Amino acid sequence: MKTRPIVVGILNVTPDSFSNDGVATNVQAALEQGVRLVEEGADWLDIGGESTRPGAQPVAVEQEIDRVVPVIEALRQRLDVVISVDTRRATVADAALRSGATIVNDVSGFGDPKMAEIIVRHQAKWVLMHMPHSVGEMQWSRGVEAMPDDTLQGCELVVQSLQSVVDKAVSAGVPKSSILVDPGIGFGKTLQQNLAFLLGPQGLDRLGVPVFVGPSRKSFIGAITGAAVADRLLGTAAAVTACVLGGASHIRVHDVREMVEVIKVAAAIRHSIST
Repeated sequence: MKTRPIVVGILNVTPDSFSNDGVATNVQAALEQGVRLVEEGADWLDIGGESTRPGAQPVAVEQEIDRVVPVIEALRQRLDVVISVDTRRATVADAALRSGATIVNDVSGFGDPKMAEIIVRHQAKWVLMHMPHSVGEMQWSRGVEAMPDDTLQGCELVVQSLQSVVDKAVSAGVPKSSILVDPGIGFGKTLQQNLAFLLGPQGLDRLGVPVFVGPSRKSFIGAITGAAVADRLLGTAAAVTACVLGGASHIRVHDVREMVEVIKVAAAIRHSIST
């Protein structure tokens, strides 16, 4: 049994990832990258075929399926690892789950009304993220109109919104034990709101489900340090440490080898404090 958070390795099969780490539609390259991430310590791989960076254009459903399904199938044949699909669309989720994924990482937080049916049919797990805007409409480390500027009020709105979608999912037949929540670091929130969710649940513990967090290389790090995306390794390490100390159960990262070491040490510190 692991005493540290689950490490989720990011595998983008897009040409326009904000971190420039996408492998486009090259299945062999994606397979090799996935194998490397697992060798470096990833507990699960998160496969995404649509970018959510500022200015990103929505991808056609068929194109998203064509991007993610061959990669999931190749990974499933090669590796015994948990695989999730990073999608907001029920049709894509269905295709991915039929191909070997077991989790849907839904950045829209139940934006597709058909998603619950797919989750129930496949007995899959479901990560519900808070995103108070449409794909491509966020701005780096800035709150959107739907979010209060006040840090505490904004955090409480996120918690209430996630509580609402968790309740909605359960009412639709999804077992609560199959649900995780993600506060959506970097998505439509102010710098201070992003930072607040790193070091503590800010009320997310009231939801009674695991907390999934994705701070890796995000713009709030650049806002603090001035570092470009490619140079945010140390800032990510600090953010990941805060996530572990704050009680996150799953942490989504690009730099798996380095972050596994960070997570192990941070988890040991947290354990020493709590015993």
